Amino acid sequence: MSHPTPDPLLPAELAAAEVGLSLPAFWRAVASQRLPAPLYPAPKAPRWRRSELNAALDATRALPRDAMMARRAARLLKGAA
Repeated sequence: MSHPTPDPLLPAELAAAEVGLSLPAFWRAVASQRLPAPLYPAPKAPRWRRSELNAALDATRALPRDAMMARRAARLLKGAA
């Protein structure tokens, strides 16, 4: 019988380390909704699920590539005009 993998609730410092950001950069990413909002199991105790952080990272990995392709398309259209 296999046990489910635990999905711990991480405090801000560990959540920031999990996604490879400094604490201020982590909070900016949360504020801009690039990372999920925290859960509050107790007042003044924000926590994040590891699985939600990883899902948010997976969802945003394609964004720089998409932005680069949009800039290239805009340059081509500008040059064709």
